[in-house]
Amino acid sequence: MTITKENQEKNIRKPFHSRIVLWVGSLFFLIPNLLFIVQGFSSRYWADDYCFSGLIKEYGFIDGLTTFYSTTSNRFSAFIFAGVSELFGRAAIRVIPVFVIVFLGYFLYRLITKILGLGPIDGSKNISFLLSQMILFFILYLSPNIDQSVYWRSGLTHYFLPFPILLFLLSIIFFNEKDRNSSVLRSLLVFLLACFNAGLSESYAALQLGLFGLLLFSKLILSKFKLRRIESLDLVLVLTGTTAAMVIMIMAPGNSLRLDSLQQAPHLFSIISIATSSAFNFIKFSIKGLWLPFGVLIGLSILIAYCFIRFSIIQYKQSLLVMAFILNAVTVFGLIVCVCAPTAYGMMAYPEQRVLMLAHIILVLGIFLEGVVIGLFFQKLFSQSQILRLVGLILIVVNLYPLSTIKKRITEINMYANRAALWDSRDSDIRSQIDSGKTDLIVNALDSFSEIAELNQNGKFWINQCAASYYGVASITAVESK
Repeated sequence: MTITKENQEKNIRKPFHSRIVLWVGSLFFLIPNLLFIVQGFSSRYWADDYCFSGLIKEYGFIDGLTTFYSTTSNRFSAFIFAGVSELFGRAAIRVIPVFVIVFLGYFLYRLITKILGLGPIDGSKNISFLLSQMILFFILYLSPNIDQSVYWRSGLTHYFLPFPILLFLLSIIFFNEKDRNSSVLRSLLVFLLACFNAGLSESYAALQLGLFGLLLFSKLILSKFKLRRIESLDLVLVLTGTTAAMVIMIMAPGNSLRLDSLQQAPHLFSIISIATSSAFNFIKFSIKGLWLPFGVLIGLSILIAYCFIRFSIIQYKQSLLVMAFILNAVTVFGLIVCVCAPTAYGMMAYPEQRVLMLAHIILVLGIFLEGVVIGLFFQKLFSQSQILRLVGLILIVVNLYPLSTIKKRITEINMYANRAALWDSRDSDIRSQIDSGKTDLIVNALDSFSEIAELNQNGKFWINQCAASYYGVASITAVESK
């Protein structure tokens, strides 16, 4: 592929209205994204959060990690992350979703900027900001269960946190201009980051193994897919770190407690069959049930690619775009199968909604890329000088879509704020009872179903036991307020 100087200069001359489209579109997506961030400040401890923090308070970090790994869960990195967050006090849980959302948006912007910079494309930073805000919006707005996968620390740790770390890992491997040479420190960082990220959950570990395995496989069989020696080494290190994390999780003594109560898949064919069926159903029902927002997503991707991602300066064949479209679809489906595989093995079931956050992000990115490919294909068919202004006007109109969700965002912000106020009131009541010398506490229930169940079990439900450990008391019983 070649780029001529004449075409580069022609590509750089962008009319002012193009910048207006980019700025307006970015603002329209930034507003609801800021509301998602504001909503994150109302996050509090719920369910498993008490268990993580309770073990840390009772045993300390090292002994707590040992106890957690031996008796509770194999997700060692999740405990490490909770332990680090506890170093900043109990208020840290209120800003964790905020930081993770911001980091995801930042690393999306950084990665897209680096990719567009390969063009080169004039105004790539403005384009990257719009695309990163757009992708972030659809990830959050269409998430299967944002309450459990983003605003709940335990769910966020397993199924949302891995993605900004993944993007950071990809930027280190493929776009680190300052460190293009191999070094022991760099290699150690890549290995440990991959191992830590895979240790957050089995579902993400399978996804990471599938993604980087595919990248390495592509290098081996595709002559046009060339990597530098350091990049190839990094891929091997990521796969090694991922495998190490999976071995650690498989060997965890705490696995038996969970697996003994569930029916595991009898053989590999059963795992593949269930995972494939789950992936197909997830894609089918997601697109069918949310056809309008997904339609807006791919429509915007097509229009933005057609107007601004001017890869027409690169000489390529239309057949290459067709192949890219097909390969992207196959890759997305394969990666979603990877996400579903651990649940298929451990439970022979369709993944829970919070687990599907991983598959959802893959689907959003996949549909976005399909739209980009279609937009580039249209560049080869239609002259931009003839319809560019009309397309720009359509783009501004379609960009209004995120503004239509603001009312819902404000409603949810108020709901979360009210729930946070109730939690703060209960927390204050608990600490007042502790200060008065009580060790067997009775408090108002907020989690309704599970805490009603704990009352029926005479205060011995597991959430109450974890909460008692967190607050350092003998027992906590939650009752419905009259």
